[in-house]
Amino acid sequence: MGPSAFLRPPLWPPETGSPRAGANEGELCFHCAAPVHSGAQWRARIDGAEQPFCCAGCLGIAQTIRAAGLTDFYARRTGRAETPPNAPDEWTHYDIAAEAQGLITRVGDHQEISLLLEGIRCAACIWLSESYVQRIPGVIEFRVNFATQRARLAWSAPRTSLSDVLRAIAAIGYRAYPYDPARREALARREGRALLTRTAVALLAMMQVMMFSLPAYISIDGVDTAQARLLAWASLVLTLPVVLYSAWGFFAGALRDLRIRRLGMDVPVALGVGAAFIASAWATVTGEGAVYFDSVTMFVALLLVARYVEFNARQRAGAAIEAIARERPETAERLPGYPETQNTERVAAAELSPGDVVRVAAGATVPADGEVVSGSSSVEEAILTGESWPRPKAAGATVLAGSLNRESPLLVRVTAAGEATKAAAISRLVLRAADERPRVARIADHVAGWFVAVLLVIAAATATGWAEIDPSRVLIVTFAVLVVSCPCALSLATPAALAATAGALGRQRIFAVRADALEALSRVTHVVIDKTGTLTTGTFCLIAAEALSDLDREACLSIAAALEQGSTHPVATALRSAGIATASAGDVIAVPGQGVAGTIAGRRYRCGRPAWVGGLHGLPLPAVADALAADAIPIALGDQSGWIAWFTFGDTLRPGATELIGALRALGIAVSLVSGDRRATVEHVARCVGIDAWQAGAAPETKRAFVAARQREGRVVAMIGDGINDAPSLAQADVSLSLGSASALTQWTADIVVLGEDLRAIGVAIKAARRSFRVIRQNLAWAFVYNVVAIPLAATGHLTPLAAALGMSASSILVVANAWRLTRLASPREEPSLRRTNPAGASR
Repeated sequence: MGPSAFLRPPLWPPETGSPRAGANEGELCFHCAAPVHSGAQWRARIDGAEQPFCCAGCLGIAQTIRAAGLTDFYARRTGRAETPPNAPDEWTHYDIAAEAQGLITRVGDHQEISLLLEGIRCAACIWLSESYVQRIPGVIEFRVNFATQRARLAWSAPRTSLSDVLRAIAAIGYRAYPYDPARREALARREGRALLTRTAVALLAMMQVMMFSLPAYISIDGVDTAQARLLAWASLVLTLPVVLYSAWGFFAGALRDLRIRRLGMDVPVALGVGAAFIASAWATVTGEGAVYFDSVTMFVALLLVARYVEFNARQRAGAAIEAIARERPETAERLPGYPETQNTERVAAAELSPGDVVRVAAGATVPADGEVVSGSSSVEEAILTGESWPRPKAAGATVLAGSLNRESPLLVRVTAAGEATKAAAISRLVLRAADERPRVARIADHVAGWFVAVLLVIAAATATGWAEIDPSRVLIVTFAVLVVSCPCALSLATPAALAATAGALGRQRIFAVRADALEALSRVTHVVIDKTGTLTTGTFCLIAAEALSDLDREACLSIAAALEQGSTHPVATALRSAGIATASAGDVIAVPGQGVAGTIAGRRYRCGRPAWVGGLHGLPLPAVADALAADAIPIALGDQSGWIAWFTFGDTLRPGATELIGALRALGIAVSLVSGDRRATVEHVARCVGIDAWQAGAAPETKRAFVAARQREGRVVAMIGDGINDAPSLAQADVSLSLGSASALTQWTADIVVLGEDLRAIGVAIKAARRSFRVIRQNLAWAFVYNVVAIPLAATGHLTPLAAALGMSASSILVVANAWRLTRLASPREEPSLRRTNPAGASR
């Protein structure tokens, strides 16, 4: 059983509540054999069976023993183990279990872990939890993702512990656990059902209370006093579950905020609902004064509707972000006796090691990176490219963990497993991207916090003023002020748009790794792009092969492949893939920068640069050399008697290169090609894709200086690079992008990573960034204008609480709905401005 399976419930004790189903009286602790109380909830799966424990300490020790592979201890022991002294609370358990299960990552002198937070409802919750936890001595960083409720915690172990942080989070009303996707899904379902139930109760009560209030609104002569009191009492009874159940989350949130001396979004809501309900209940009991049960129920119902809409939007965005992290299977079919036997055993994917052979059935997911040793099939590599079109795979082909085998079984030799796979690297990249929050979001959260304080001051001033003007209207006007304000719209404006954009880009396999990457990308005015590996694939292929002797083309390729058999040069790789060596070459000598020489069947051959090959026989270059393209690489084959063959190699344009340049121009973005390659090659590629400004022979520092020069001119520069030598210019640029095939250093340096091979995705990312921040500006402008107009109207008595409740809810829903438009992101194939105009987009 692998770590991922062991981490699922019941590894982590469930929240305090009723005992687990199936718990029996008289159970004994698996570790110390002490009696287990009926309400104890510490259980874990040990050696395939679920075992009970009397306390968190015994559970943690057992898990440590299990993680170390020493569970034979329980079979060999002759007496009961000792109960740990001073059994720790539920949080101390995590210090032991998280370390044992490898959930904690050590980075330099500190530790990191991913947590799942329960109780996060809006951006204000994120701001509160981040602000509070980051004040704990020893906490280096604490960031919460709005869409996934996933938090990244970094702390210094000598100064604090994981349990200290979890205990502090619990103290402010949230609960945190080591992150588990399965637990997150269960939590989301539970929260969704609870929120829907609260909303349904509030809506049903609102409709009935509105019916009871209708006579007072439409009666010309007024309602009989006895009837009015009866309707008021009926409304009170129906409003009680709304206040005590549906609105309880607002009161709990407000109490939590006030307990730590913070003014969160729930404070004005709780004040308004509480004051209006208490005043209405008092008026009902005494028979004096007006009642506002209809306003209370409508306000709570509409606010819950708005939060339910926001909750669903957040969950959908989070699901898109998390999808890649769940691509890898948990188990695999290993062939321990291969090739002698074909017997299989089911093991955890995390237990695979390089060299293992696994069987991947048709329709199954590849559990590790590897090389096909037997079988042929088609494999869908959407995890890497975002393209669902299957690619053919046969013996010798590379397959990636997370890929889906579509047709026939494959035997795969593992080259990388677990956290060393490409899928694991992508998962880390995705989760790292999801944790980042841009500057504009932090500013919006800060402003929203101050907004609540200003609102309470305005409400107090309104109450004071109306106490002088018309004391009978103090409550209703003040309630309207508290209700009509919409700090939630202000707080949701940015994170809702960013979550929707991140989810949409994630489905296209585009990830903003740095916090402010999308903001910078939306302002880009100049793009600097590298050639090799970026505009081109960086992979040499044989463009032409011309026989210059009595040998045919296949024979020439066979000789060249035999000579290059032991070489790792890209040209040698291309030659070997183009020809099949039918003979072995002897006395092979590799001459750096020139080529290889060897003997086949008694004849001495050279394969390499034409001038060097010509030195073997002294003949002039063949006529085919005169027709060589500017960017082509010539390789000659010859012996002592003369020229045998002429091979032409070249790099190919990456799919979508021409369309990307056209799209950038259409957006008004200048484009420059800066490459370290020779002038003729760079000029040819620039002409092919339509770039007018280009520079050849650029060293890494020259590229960085080029970017810096454009920045000094006042331009916002994006750098698109691939290789390690692009890292300085990527770091210099305002925003940097790299492709999934880039080096690990380049991906780590880049702000945005595009996992696919199609360059048109970069155009999609730029358009999405511009749309995202256009929507953010719209949302912030709406929230500002709405509050500036609505609050004075409410404060001057021109808005009733009913109208205020409608306005507040409509404002929140409008912000979320406007942001949700960003989820409709066209793929590179569907985007009109990025459609391929040249079917041979990857040709030369």
